[in-house]
Amino acid sequence: MSTKEIVEFETSELAAGHRDVLHLHHEGSFLRAYEWSAFLACRYLHDFKVTKRVFKGVEQPVAFIGFPETSINKWMPEGAEQTAVGEKHLAVRLPKELFGEDTPEAIDAAFTEWKEAVPLSESQAKGEKKVKVQTGIDLGLGKEAGVTLTSVMQRILAFPIESKSPLESMAFLADVKRQLATMI
Repeated sequence: MSTKEIVEFETSELAAGHRDVLHLHHEGSFLRAYEWSAFLACRYLHDFKVTKRVFKGVEQPVAFIGFPETSINKWMPEGAEQTAVGEKHLAVRLPKELFGEDTPEAIDAAFTEWKEAVPLSESQAKGEKKVKVQTGIDLGLGKEAGVTLTSVMQRILAFPIESKSPLESMAFLADVKRQLATMI
C-alpha cells in the first residue's frame, strides 16, 4: 500500500467506528503505524518517537511511528488480538479494558490534540529543498552545503532506513563515508 492508500484506509476505518484497532504495516524489517494507529500505539502501548511529514500525493501532514518487527511482542498488551490482513498488513484489536473510562469523543479530541502537537519533520519545517544526486537517492543536502560532523550525523539520523532498499542504504552509506573522508 502507498502512504496515500494507508491514510485513506485509516480514515475509512475510523469512520467505520473501528477505534480500537491498530494497523501495522511491514516496511522492510520494521512495522509502521500511521495516523490513528500511531496515536493508539503512543497512547496505549508505548511512548514511541513520532514523525510527521508530508508525503507525495497526500494533502496533509501524516504522523507515523515505527519499530523493529522483532519487538512487536514487547509492546503488545495481554489480550490483544493480532490478525494478518494481507502480506504486509497486521491488524491488532486492543483489549477494551485498555481504554478504561475514555469515551470515543474524548479519544477523538485527544487524537486531534496529539497530532497537532507533533512537529513537522525538521527538514520540511525549514522548507529545505532536497536534492537528488546521481545515485537517484534523496540525500537531503545540496552540493554546496558545508560538510560538518553535525550535518553528517543529522543525515544519518534522518535517513529512513526502514523504508529504503538495501541498495539505497548501501549507496547512502557510501556517500556518508565519502563525506567523512573529506573531513579527515
